[in-house]
Amino acid sequence: MPGLIAMLLLIFYPVAYNVQVSLLRYDNISPVKFIGLKNYTWLFSSPDFYLSWKVSAIYSLGGVGLAFIFGLILAHSLRKITVGKAVFRTLVILPWAVPAVISGFMWKWILNGEIGVLNYILSSLGLIDDNLRFISDPTLAMISGIIANAYIRIPFFTIFLLAGLESIPTQVYEAAKIDGADQLGQFRYISLPLNRFQMIVATVISLMFSFRTPDVFFSITGGGPGKATYHAGLFLMDTFYKFATFGHGGAVGMVLFMTIIAFAFPALYYGILRRGKS
Repeated sequence: MPGLIAMLLLIFYPVAYNVQVSLLRYDNISPVKFIGLKNYTWLFSSPDFYLSWKVSAIYSLGGVGLAFIFGLILAHSLRKITVGKAVFRTLVILPWAVPAVISGFMWKWILNGEIGVLNYILSSLGLIDDNLRFISDPTLAMISGIIANAYIRIPFFTIFLLAGLESIPTQVYEAAKIDGADQLGQFRYISLPLNRFQMIVATVISLMFSFRTPDVFFSITGGGPGKATYHAGLFLMDTFYKFATFGHGGAVGMVLFMTIIAFAFPALYYGILRRGKS
C-alpha cells in the first residue's frame, strides 16, 4: 500500500494535473478558463512543434545509435579484461557521472570555432586549413550535438550490456568453441541473441531521455543557429518559462509524454514478450 500511494503521488498526480493545465487558458494575463482542446489545436498548427520534434528525433536516433555501437564494443572488450578490471570499468563510467549540462559546456569549449581544442587538433594534423564552425553552422551543430549526446550515453550502454553479457554462462561459450565457433560466430549466435533484452531496454531508456531532455543543446547551441537544434525540450521550456503560457506548455508536455510512451511501450513489451518465450 505505501508503494502504491507513493506511485500515485509521484507519477499519476503530476500527469493528471498536467492534463488539467493543458485544457485551460492559463497565461498569467487573462483569467484562468477552461478552453477544451484549443491548446492542442494551437500546438498542432505551430511550425515549432514539427521542427522541434524532427530535431529531437534526429538527435535521439543519431546519438543513441552511436552510443549503442560503441557501448557494445566496450562491453565486449571489458568482459575479456581480467587485469585491472575495476580500474577500466571505473574509467568507462566517469562520463556518465558528470551532469549532462556540465558535459554540454565542456563540449562547447571543445567545439569552439576560435579557441576550441578540436579545431586545434585538426589544424595541427593538417586536416583543415580554416577553423570549422561546429556551433554556428546548422549541419555541424546538429552533428556536434549528436556526438556529445553519444558521449553521455556510452557509459550507460556499456555497463548495461556488460551486465547482460556476464549473465550468460561461460559453459555456453565453451560449448561453442568445442563446436568450432570463432569469435564472430560466438558474438552473432550467443552474445547478441542472449543479450537482446538488455539491448532493447538500454536503447529505449536512452531514447526516452534523449528525446525529452535538451541538456546538450541547451549548453552548446541554445537551440541555434536559428532553430537548427531547437529540441522538443527547449520548445517545452520556452512555452513555460520564456512565454509563461502554461496552458500551451501543458499541451506540449502531454504530447511529448505520449510520444515517448508511443515508442517505449511497444518496444519494451516486445522485449519482455520475446524474453518470456525464450
